[in-house]
Amino acid sequence: MQKDSEYSVAKGPYKGYPGDWIVIELGILLNKVRRPVEVIPDHEYREIGIRSHGKGLFHKEPVKGSDLGSKSVFWVEVDCLIINIVFAWEQAVGITTAQEKGMIASHRFPMWQPKGNIDLNYLLRIFLTPYGRYLLELASPGGAGRNRTLGRDNFDKTPVCIPSSIKEQQRIVQILSAWDKAIGLKEQLINEKKRQKKWLMQNLLTGVRRLPGFTGEWQKVRLGDVCTVNDNLLSENTQSDLKFWYVDLSSINGGRITEPAKAVKFDELPLRARRLFKKGDILMSTLRPYLLGFAYIDKEYDYYVCSTGFAVVRAKEGVCSKFVYYALFSEGVVRQMNQCLMGTNYPALSNNDINQLYFELPLLPEQAAIADIISTADREIDLHKKQLGELIKQKNTLTQLLLTGAVRVNSQEVS
Repeated sequence: MQKDSEYSVAKGPYKGYPGDWIVIELGILLNKVRRPVEVIPDHEYREIGIRSHGKGLFHKEPVKGSDLGSKSVFWVEVDCLIINIVFAWEQAVGITTAQEKGMIASHRFPMWQPKGNIDLNYLLRIFLTPYGRYLLELASPGGAGRNRTLGRDNFDKTPVCIPSSIKEQQRIVQILSAWDKAIGLKEQLINEKKRQKKWLMQNLLTGVRRLPGFTGEWQKVRLGDVCTVNDNLLSENTQSDLKFWYVDLSSINGGRITEPAKAVKFDELPLRARRLFKKGDILMSTLRPYLLGFAYIDKEYDYYVCSTGFAVVRAKEGVCSKFVYYALFSEGVVRQMNQCLMGTNYPALSNNDINQLYFELPLLPEQAAIADIISTADREIDLHKKQLGELIKQKNTLTQLLLTGAVRVNSQEVS
Protein backbone atom coordinates (compact mmCIF):
# COMPACT_ATOMS: atom_id res chain seq x y z
CA MET A 1 0.00 0.00 0.00
CA GLN A 2 1.34 3.46 -0.94
CA LYS A 3 2.34 5.68 1.97
CA ASP A 4 1.05 9.25 2.25
CA SER A 5 4.64 10.45 1.76
CA GLU A 6 5.01 8.58 -1.54
CA TYR A 7 3.57 9.68 -4.86
CA SER A 8 2.89 7.95 -8.14
CA VAL A 9 5.39 8.38 -10.97
CA ALA A 10 2.48 8.23 -13.40
CA LYS A 11 1.63 11.91 -12.87
CA GLY A 12 3.18 15.21 -11.86
CA PRO A 13 6.76 16.23 -12.65
CA TYR A 14 7.92 12.60 -12.59
CA LYS A 15 5.60 11.34 -15.29
CA GLY A 16 7.57 9.09 -17.61
CA TYR A 17 9.98 7.83 -14.95
CA PRO A 18 10.18 4.01 -14.55
CA GLY A 19 7.12 2.56 -12.87
CA ASP A 20 9.20 0.68 -10.29
CA TRP A 21 10.81 3.91 -9.02
CA ILE A 22 9.31 5.72 -6.06
CA VAL A 23 8.56 9.37 -5.36
CA ILE A 24 9.21 10.10 -1.73
CA GLU A 25 9.72 13.12 0.53
CA LEU A 26 13.22 13.90 1.74
CA GLY A 27 12.02 13.92 5.34
CA ILE A 28 11.29 10.19 5.02
CA LEU A 29 14.73 9.44 3.62
CA LEU A 30 16.88 11.64 5.86
CA ASN A 31 17.41 12.17 9.56
CA LYS A 32 18.87 15.47 10.72
CA VAL A 33 21.85 15.13 13.06
CA ARG A 34 22.91 17.86 15.43
CA ARG A 35 25.58 17.53 18.13
CA PRO A 36 26.41 20.89 19.77
CA VAL A 37 29.99 21.76 20.67
CA GLU A 38 30.70 22.93 24.19
CA VAL A 39 33.33 25.43 23.22
CA ILE A 40 36.43 25.60 25.41
CA PRO A 41 38.11 29.02 25.07
CA ASP A 42 41.73 27.82 24.92
CA HIS A 43 41.06 24.83 22.64
CA GLU A 44 41.70 24.99 18.90
CA TYR A 45 38.87 24.31 16.43
CA ARG A 46 38.65 24.08 12.68
CA GLU A 47 35.50 25.04 10.81
CA ILE A 48 34.37 23.84 7.39
CA GLY A 49 32.67 25.66 4.56
CA ILE A 50 30.84 24.58 1.39
CA ARG A 51 31.49 25.94 -2.09
CA SER A 52 28.57 26.70 -4.37
CA HIS A 53 27.75 24.75 -7.55
CA GLY A 54 28.71 21.41 -6.03
CA LYS A 55 32.41 22.28 -5.75
CA GLY A 56 32.74 20.48 -2.43
CA LEU A 57 33.78 21.24 1.14
CA PHE A 58 36.78 23.27 2.26
CA HIS A 59 38.55 23.66 5.59
CA LYS A 60 39.12 27.02 7.25
CA GLU A 61 42.18 27.97 9.27
CA PRO A 62 42.19 26.77 12.93
CA VAL A 63 40.88 29.24 15.52
CA LYS A 64 40.79 29.37 19.30
CA GLY A 65 37.49 28.73 21.02
CA SER A 66 37.63 32.26 22.41
CA ASP A 67 37.59 33.61 18.84
CA LEU A 68 34.29 31.85 18.08
CA GLY A 69 32.47 34.15 20.48
CA SER A 70 28.82 33.29 21.03
CA LYS A 71 28.40 31.54 17.67
CA SER A 72 26.60 28.21 17.85
CA VAL A 73 28.72 25.44 16.37
CA PHE A 74 28.23 21.71 15.94
CA TRP A 75 30.47 18.70 15.44
CA VAL A 76 30.77 17.53 11.86
CA GLU A 77 29.44 13.99 11.52
CA VAL A 78 31.03 11.71 8.92
CA ASP A 79 29.08 10.46 5.86
CA CYS A 80 26.32 13.05 6.03
CA LEU A 81 24.60 15.24 3.50
CA ILE A 82 25.49 18.81 4.41
CA ILE A 83 24.03 22.02 3.00
CA ASN A 84 24.79 25.71 3.38
CA ILE A 85 21.25 26.93 4.00
CA VAL A 86 22.10 30.47 2.86
CA PHE A 87 23.31 29.35 -0.56
CA ALA A 88 21.42 26.09 -1.02
CA TRP A 89 19.79 27.67 -4.08
CA GLU A 90 23.32 27.91 -5.55
CA GLN A 91 23.84 24.19 -4.96
CA ALA A 92 26.12 24.67 -1.95
CA VAL A 93 25.72 21.03 -0.99
CA GLY A 94 28.14 18.19 -0.29
CA ILE A 95 28.87 15.06 1.69
CA THR A 96 31.13 14.92 4.75
CA THR A 97 34.00 12.44 4.85
CA ALA A 98 36.55 11.13 7.32
CA GLN A 99 38.68 14.18 6.45
CA GLU A 100 36.18 16.37 8.33
CA LYS A 101 36.11 14.22 11.46
CA GLY A 102 36.71 16.37 14.54
CA MET A 103 35.90 19.62 12.72
CA ILE A 104 33.00 21.94 13.44
CA ALA A 105 30.32 23.76 11.46
CA SER A 106 28.02 26.65 12.27
CA HIS A 107 24.25 26.39 12.48
CA ARG A 108 24.12 27.43 8.82
CA PHE A 109 25.41 23.98 7.83
CA PRO A 110 22.83 21.35 8.89
CA MET A 111 23.63 17.68 8.32
CA TRP A 112 21.48 14.66 7.51
CA GLN A 113 22.13 10.92 7.74
CA PRO A 114 20.22 8.42 5.59
CA LYS A 115 17.40 6.65 7.38
CA GLY A 116 15.53 5.37 4.36
CA ASN A 117 16.31 3.58 1.14
CA ILE A 118 18.73 6.18 -0.18
CA ASP A 119 22.38 6.40 -1.17
CA LEU A 120 23.61 9.89 -0.24
CA ASN A 121 25.89 10.11 -3.25
CA TYR A 122 22.91 9.41 -5.49
CA LEU A 123 20.91 12.13 -3.74
CA LEU A 124 23.82 14.53 -4.17
CA ARG A 125 23.82 13.77 -7.90
CA ILE A 126 20.17 14.79 -8.03
CA PHE A 127 20.86 18.12 -6.28
CA LEU A 128 23.65 18.93 -8.74
CA THR A 129 21.35 18.72 -11.77
CA PRO A 130 19.36 21.73 -13.04
CA TYR A 131 16.19 20.10 -11.69
CA GLY A 132 17.88 19.51 -8.34
CA ARG A 133 18.77 23.17 -8.18
CA TYR A 134 15.13 23.98 -8.92
CA LEU A 135 14.08 21.83 -5.95
CA LEU A 136 16.56 23.63 -3.68
CA GLU A 137 15.27 26.98 -4.92
CA LEU A 138 11.69 25.97 -4.13
CA ALA A 139 12.77 25.02 -0.61
CA SER A 140 14.53 28.40 -0.21
CA PRO A 141 11.84 31.08 -0.38
CA GLY A 142 12.63 34.78 -0.24
CA GLY A 143 14.58 37.31 -2.27
CA ALA A 144 18.08 37.08 -3.68
CA GLY A 145 21.28 36.42 -1.76
CA ARG A 146 21.19 35.99 1.98
CA ASN A 147 17.42 36.47 2.10
CA ARG A 148 16.94 33.08 0.41
CA THR A 149 17.36 30.60 3.22
CA LEU A 150 16.60 26.90 3.00
CA GLY A 151 13.52 26.13 5.10
CA ARG A 152 13.59 22.85 7.00
CA ASP A 153 9.89 22.11 6.55
CA ASN A 154 10.12 22.93 2.86
CA PHE A 155 13.16 20.70 2.52
CA ASP A 156 11.59 17.78 4.40
CA LYS A 157 8.48 17.92 2.20
CA THR A 158 10.44 18.09 -1.07
CA PRO A 159 9.63 14.97 -3.16
CA VAL A 160 12.33 13.22 -5.16
CA CYS A 161 12.03 10.31 -7.57
CA ILE A 162 14.55 7.53 -6.94
CA PRO A 163 15.09 3.88 -7.89
CA SER A 164 13.45 1.64 -5.31
CA SER A 165 16.61 -0.50 -5.31
CA ILE A 166 19.54 1.07 -3.47
CA LYS A 167 21.83 -1.16 -5.57
CA GLU A 168 20.57 0.57 -8.71
CA GLN A 169 21.26 3.93 -7.09
CA GLN A 170 24.80 2.82 -6.23
CA ARG A 171 25.44 1.48 -9.73
CA ILE A 172 24.39 4.81 -11.25
CA VAL A 173 26.76 6.61 -8.88
CA GLN A 174 29.58 4.24 -9.91
CA ILE A 175 29.04 4.96 -13.60
CA LEU A 176 28.92 8.73 -13.15
CA SER A 177 31.95 8.62 -10.84
CA ALA A 178 33.92 6.93 -13.62
CA TRP A 179 33.09 9.87 -15.89
CA ASP A 180 34.09 12.29 -13.12
CA LYS A 181 37.43 10.51 -12.89
CA ALA A 182 37.98 10.81 -16.65
CA ILE A 183 37.10 14.52 -16.50
CA GLY A 184 39.44 15.01 -13.55
CA LEU A 185 42.31 13.29 -15.37
CA LYS A 186 41.75 15.47 -18.43
CA GLU A 187 41.76 18.60 -16.24
CA GLN A 188 45.03 17.47 -14.65
CA LEU A 189 46.53 16.95 -18.11
CA ILE A 190 45.47 20.44 -19.18
CA ASN A 191 47.03 21.96 -16.07
CA GLU A 192 50.24 20.04 -16.75
CA LYS A 193 50.29 21.28 -20.35
CA LYS A 194 49.81 24.84 -19.06
CA ARG A 195 52.74 24.41 -16.67
CA GLN A 196 54.86 23.13 -19.55
CA LYS A 197 53.88 26.13 -21.67
CA LYS A 198 54.73 28.50 -18.82
CA TRP A 199 58.16 26.85 -18.50
CA LEU A 200 58.73 27.24 -22.23
CA MET A 201 57.81 30.92 -22.11
CA GLN A 202 59.97 31.63 -19.06
CA ASN A 203 62.99 29.95 -20.63
CA LEU A 204 62.71 30.38 -24.39
CA LEU A 205 61.46 33.99 -24.46
CA THR A 206 64.33 35.14 -22.27
CA GLY A 207 67.17 33.20 -23.86
CA VAL A 208 67.80 31.23 -20.66
CA ARG A 209 67.46 28.10 -22.81
CA ARG A 210 68.55 28.23 -26.45
CA LEU A 211 67.19 26.07 -29.22
CA PRO A 212 69.72 23.79 -30.96
CA GLY A 213 71.42 25.44 -33.92
CA PHE A 214 70.93 29.06 -32.83
CA THR A 215 73.87 31.07 -31.48
CA GLY A 216 73.20 34.70 -32.43
CA GLU A 217 73.19 37.43 -29.79
CA TRP A 218 69.92 38.70 -28.36
CA GLN A 219 69.17 42.42 -28.12
CA LYS A 220 67.10 44.37 -25.65
CA VAL A 221 64.50 46.28 -27.69
CA ARG A 222 61.58 48.58 -27.02
CA LEU A 223 58.21 47.59 -28.43
CA GLY A 224 58.05 50.90 -30.31
CA ASP A 225 61.33 50.08 -32.08
CA VAL A 226 60.11 46.80 -33.56
CA CYS A 227 56.36 47.43 -33.90
CA THR A 228 53.97 50.20 -34.82
CA VAL A 229 51.20 51.06 -32.37
CA ASN A 230 47.80 52.41 -33.46
CA ASP A 231 49.05 53.62 -36.84
CA ASN A 232 46.04 52.40 -38.81
CA LEU A 233 42.98 54.57 -38.31
CA LEU A 234 39.80 54.84 -40.35
CA SER A 235 39.49 57.98 -42.40
CA GLU A 236 36.65 60.36 -41.62
CA ASN A 237 35.90 60.26 -45.36
CA THR A 238 35.12 56.53 -45.31
CA GLN A 239 32.00 55.60 -47.27
CA SER A 240 29.12 55.97 -44.80
CA ASP A 241 27.27 52.78 -45.72
CA LEU A 242 30.37 50.56 -45.69
CA LYS A 243 29.95 47.88 -43.01
CA PHE A 244 32.54 46.95 -40.39
CA TRP A 245 32.81 44.22 -37.80
CA TYR A 246 33.28 46.00 -34.48
CA VAL A 247 35.37 44.31 -31.78
CA ASP A 248 35.44 45.42 -28.14
CA LEU A 249 36.80 43.88 -24.94
CA SER A 250 33.88 41.48 -24.67
CA SER A 251 34.87 39.99 -28.05
CA ILE A 252 38.16 38.55 -26.74
CA ASN A 253 38.26 35.04 -25.31
CA GLY A 254 41.37 32.95 -24.72
CA GLY A 255 43.62 35.03 -26.97
CA ARG A 256 41.17 34.92 -29.89
CA ILE A 257 38.32 36.99 -31.26
CA THR A 258 34.82 35.74 -30.66
CA GLU A 259 32.97 36.61 -33.82
CA PRO A 260 30.79 39.73 -33.36
CA ALA A 261 27.07 39.26 -33.85
CA LYS A 262 26.64 41.64 -36.82
CA ALA A 263 28.34 44.16 -39.05
CA VAL A 264 27.84 47.86 -38.34
CA LYS A 265 27.78 50.70 -40.88
CA PHE A 266 30.58 53.25 -40.65
CA ASP A 267 28.27 56.06 -39.56
CA GLU A 268 26.85 53.82 -36.82
CA LEU A 269 30.23 52.98 -35.31
CA PRO A 270 31.07 54.57 -31.95
CA LEU A 271 33.62 57.37 -32.32
CA ARG A 272 36.09 55.28 -30.34
CA ALA A 273 35.89 52.48 -32.93
CA ARG A 274 38.33 53.74 -35.53
CA ARG A 275 41.30 51.35 -35.32
CA LEU A 276 41.75 48.91 -38.20
CA PHE A 277 43.52 45.59 -37.79
CA LYS A 278 44.47 42.67 -40.00
CA LYS A 279 46.01 39.20 -39.93
CA GLY A 280 49.26 39.13 -37.96
CA ASP A 281 48.31 42.09 -35.75
CA ILE A 282 48.09 41.96 -31.98
CA LEU A 283 45.15 43.46 -30.11
CA MET A 284 46.40 44.53 -26.71
CA SER A 285 44.00 45.67 -24.02
CA THR A 286 45.07 49.04 -22.64
CA LEU A 287 42.38 49.11 -19.98
CA ARG A 288 43.40 46.93 -17.02
CA PRO A 289 46.17 45.25 -19.05
CA TYR A 290 47.08 43.09 -16.07
CA LEU A 291 44.04 40.99 -17.04
CA LEU A 292 45.97 40.14 -20.24
CA GLY A 293 43.07 40.70 -22.62
CA PHE A 294 45.25 40.18 -25.70
CA ALA A 295 44.46 38.54 -29.02
CA TYR A 296 46.66 37.42 -31.88
CA ILE A 297 44.88 37.84 -35.23
CA ASP A 298 45.44 34.56 -37.07
CA LYS A 299 42.68 35.01 -39.70
CA GLU A 300 42.31 37.35 -42.64
CA TYR A 301 39.60 39.86 -41.76
CA ASP A 302 37.96 42.42 -44.05
CA TYR A 303 36.78 45.65 -42.53
CA TYR A 304 37.40 44.84 -38.89
CA VAL A 305 37.84 47.65 -36.37
CA CYS A 306 38.35 47.71 -32.62
CA SER A 307 37.65 50.18 -29.86
CA THR A 308 40.22 52.44 -28.27
CA GLY A 309 40.21 49.99 -25.38
CA PHE A 310 42.79 48.17 -27.50
CA ALA A 311 46.15 49.08 -28.93
CA VAL A 312 46.77 47.60 -32.37
CA VAL A 313 50.37 46.37 -32.39
CA ARG A 314 51.85 45.53 -35.81
CA ALA A 315 55.30 43.99 -36.17
CA LYS A 316 57.74 45.72 -38.50
CA GLU A 317 59.63 43.91 -41.26
CA GLY A 318 62.10 41.38 -39.91
CA VAL A 319 60.14 40.80 -36.69
CA CYS A 320 57.94 37.76 -35.92
CA SER A 321 54.60 39.08 -34.67
CA LYS A 322 53.77 35.82 -32.89
CA PHE A 323 57.02 36.09 -30.89
CA VAL A 324 56.06 39.63 -29.87
CA TYR A 325 52.61 38.40 -28.88
CA TYR A 326 54.06 35.80 -26.51
CA ALA A 327 56.64 38.30 -25.22
CA LEU A 328 53.76 40.52 -24.03
CA PHE A 329 52.71 37.69 -21.70
CA SER A 330 56.19 37.26 -20.22
CA GLU A 331 56.69 38.06 -16.56
CA GLY A 332 59.09 40.91 -17.28
CA VAL A 333 56.69 42.73 -19.61
CA VAL A 334 53.69 42.18 -17.32
CA ARG A 335 55.75 43.63 -14.47
CA GLN A 336 56.50 46.72 -16.56
CA MET A 337 52.81 47.22 -17.37
CA ASN A 338 51.93 47.02 -13.69
CA GLN A 339 54.64 49.57 -12.86
CA CYS A 340 53.19 51.98 -15.44
CA LEU A 341 49.87 51.88 -13.58
CA MET A 342 51.26 52.41 -10.09
CA GLY A 343 49.92 55.59 -8.53
CA THR A 344 47.34 56.18 -11.26
CA ASN A 345 43.61 56.41 -10.70
CA TYR A 346 42.75 55.25 -14.23
CA PRO A 347 44.22 51.80 -14.94
CA ALA A 348 45.04 52.26 -18.63
CA LEU A 349 48.26 52.27 -20.64
CA SER A 350 49.08 55.19 -22.91
CA ASN A 351 50.68 54.83 -26.34
CA ASN A 352 53.97 55.97 -24.82
CA ASP A 353 53.71 53.33 -22.08
CA ILE A 354 53.26 50.65 -24.74
CA ASN A 355 56.09 51.91 -26.92
CA GLN A 356 58.49 51.87 -23.95
CA LEU A 357 57.87 48.21 -23.02
CA TYR A 358 61.10 46.32 -23.55
CA PHE A 359 62.09 42.67 -23.95
CA GLU A 360 64.88 40.52 -25.37
CA LEU A 361 64.75 39.76 -29.11
CA PRO A 362 66.82 37.18 -31.05
CA LEU A 363 67.30 37.09 -34.81
CA LEU A 364 64.22 36.41 -36.94
CA PRO A 365 64.78 32.66 -37.55
CA GLU A 366 65.06 32.00 -33.81
CA GLN A 367 62.03 34.21 -33.13
CA ALA A 368 59.97 32.12 -35.55
CA ALA A 369 61.23 28.81 -34.12
CA ILE A 370 60.40 29.85 -30.55
CA ALA A 371 56.96 31.15 -31.55
CA ASP A 372 56.25 27.88 -33.36
CA ILE A 373 57.12 25.79 -30.27
CA ILE A 374 54.89 27.86 -27.98
CA SER A 375 52.11 27.87 -30.60
CA THR A 376 52.29 24.07 -30.68
CA ALA A 377 51.85 24.05 -26.89
CA ASP A 378 48.81 26.32 -27.31
CA ARG A 379 47.29 24.01 -29.90
CA GLU A 380 47.75 21.01 -27.61
CA ILE A 381 46.02 22.84 -24.77
CA ASP A 382 43.16 23.87 -27.07
CA LEU A 383 42.73 20.28 -28.26
CA HIS A 384 42.56 18.93 -24.72
CA LYS A 385 40.11 21.68 -23.74
CA LYS A 386 37.82 20.66 -26.61
CA GLN A 387 38.06 17.03 -25.52
CA LEU A 388 37.26 18.09 -21.95
CA GLY A 389 34.21 19.99 -23.18
CA GLU A 390 32.99 16.89 -25.02
CA LEU A 391 33.51 14.72 -21.92
CA ILE A 392 31.49 17.16 -19.81
CA LYS A 393 28.68 17.25 -22.39
CA GLN A 394 28.58 13.45 -22.57
CA LYS A 395 28.55 13.14 -18.78
CA ASN A 396 25.75 15.69 -18.45
CA THR A 397 23.69 13.79 -21.04
CA LEU A 398 24.35 10.49 -19.30
CA THR A 399 23.42 12.03 -15.93
CA GLN A 400 20.08 13.14 -17.33
CA LEU A 401 19.40 9.70 -18.82
CA LEU A 402 20.38 7.73 -15.70
CA LEU A 403 18.72 9.96 -13.11
CA THR A 404 15.41 9.92 -14.98
CA GLY A 405 15.46 6.20 -15.71
CA ALA A 406 15.51 6.75 -19.47
CA VAL A 407 18.50 4.40 -19.44
CA ARG A 408 18.51 1.57 -16.91
CA VAL A 409 21.59 -0.11 -15.46
CA ASN A 410 22.49 -3.61 -14.35
CA SER A 411 22.42 -3.35 -10.57
CA GLN A 412 23.07 -7.02 -9.82
CA GLU A 413 26.71 -6.43 -8.90
CA VAL A 414 27.90 -3.35 -7.02
CA SER A 415 31.46 -3.58 -5.72
